[in-house]
Amino acid sequence: MITFILFQEGEQRWIGTVARSLNLLNTIFGPMSKVYGIGRCAKMTYEMWKELLEDEEVVQKERKPDLGLVFMIDRDVDYITPMCSQVVYEGLVDDIFRIKCGSVEFGPEVTSSDRSVKILLNSQDKVFGEIRNEHFSNVFSFLSQKARNLQSQYDKRRGMDIKQMKTFVSQELKGLKQEHRMLSLHIGACESIMKKKTKQDFQELLKTEHSLLEGFDIRECINLIEEHINRQVSPIESLRLLCLLSLTENGLIAKDYRSLKTQYLQSYGSEHLLTFSNLKRAGLLTEQTPTEALTAVESRVGKLVTDKAVGKLTDAFSSLAKKSHFRGISKKLGLIPRVDGDYDLKTPRDMAYVFSGAYIPLSCKIMEHVSQLNSV
Repeated sequence: MITFILFQEGEQRWIGTVARSLNLLNTIFGPMSKVYGIGRCAKMTYEMWKELLEDEEVVQKERKPDLGLVFMIDRDVDYITPMCSQVVYEGLVDDIFRIKCGSVEFGPEVTSSDRSVKILLNSQDKVFGEIRNEHFSNVFSFLSQKARNLQSQYDKRRGMDIKQMKTFVSQELKGLKQEHRMLSLHIGACESIMKKKTKQDFQELLKTEHSLLEGFDIRECINLIEEHINRQVSPIESLRLLCLLSLTENGLIAKDYRSLKTQYLQSYGSEHLLTFSNLKRAGLLTEQTPTEALTAVESRVGKLVTDKAVGKLTDAFSSLAKKSHFRGISKKLGLIPRVDGDYDLKTPRDMAYVFSGAYIPLSCKIMEHVSQLNSV
C-alpha cells in the first residue's frame, strides 16, 4: 500500500490530524515498510507520528510484517502540476462543476429538468468508478458501450417465466435503474463539458501550457497570455498561466512581470493587488532578480525523511537543485515524454496521459524512483 499526502503551504494546522490518520493506517494495516518525505511540513508530521507510535510500541512489536510505503510531500515541492489543466473525466468535472467533500451538484443543463441533483462520487457509482481516471477522449465511447450493455440486461426480461421475472425484479432491476440514472447524469455532464472545453479558448490554453512546459516559443506564449487576460476569458485560468510561466522560467523578467501584472489588474480589478502579493510570497508568481538561482520547486527537493538506502537519490536531487531549474529537473527525470508519433491515450504508459501526454507530475516521478529502489 502506498499513501501519498500533499500539504498546502500554510496548512500546518492539519499536521496533527494527518499524523493521527497515519497512526490509524498503521494500526489497521500494520507497520509501514518505509517512510519518505520531502519538505518541512512532511518532516514535522513524521516526527509527530513517531511520537504517537512510541506510545504503542508494545502493540507494534506484536503486529505482522509491514505492508507498504508512506510518502509525504509538501505541496510546494511540485507546484507545476496543479497549474496544468488535467483532461481526465474527474478533473474536468471538478473544473466545471466543483467537487466538494466528495460530491458534486449537477444543474438543469445536465439533468434535463428544472432542478439540480447532488450525487456522491465514489466507488458505489459504478459508471463514475470506471471513467473517473479515463482521458476525456475515451469517455464517450465507454458510455455508449455501457448504454448498450444496460439495454441488453433490460432485454433479458423478455421471455422470462413468473419465477424468473420475480428474481429479476428483486435482485437486478433496482441496481439497473440506479446505474441507468447515473449513466444519464454522466452523459449529461459530458455534453456540458464538451460545450465548454472544446472551444478554441480551451485548445489555446492547452497549447500554451504544453509550450511552457517544454520551453518552446516563450515569447508567443506571453502574447497568448496577454490576449487571454485582455479578452477577460477567465481570471483563474489567467492566473494559472502566469504562475506556470513563472515556475517554468524561474520567475518573470522585470519588464514582463510589470506589464502582465498591469494588464491583469486593468482587466480584472485593482483588488487583485493582494492576490499578486500572496502569490509572490508563496513563490508561485515571482520576478527574477540578478542573484536568483533556484525556483521554489528546486529548493524544496531536499532530504528524504528516513532511510539512508536512498542516499544516492537524495544527493542527486540536492545536487540538481543547486545548479539547475525546472528545465534541468525536467530533463534529468524525464518529465516531458518523448514519443514517436502521437501519445497513446487509450493505453498510457505513464501519468502524462492526465495532461494529454505533455507532462509527468514531478511528485509521481519521485515516488516512482523511490519505489523502484525498494523493489530491487
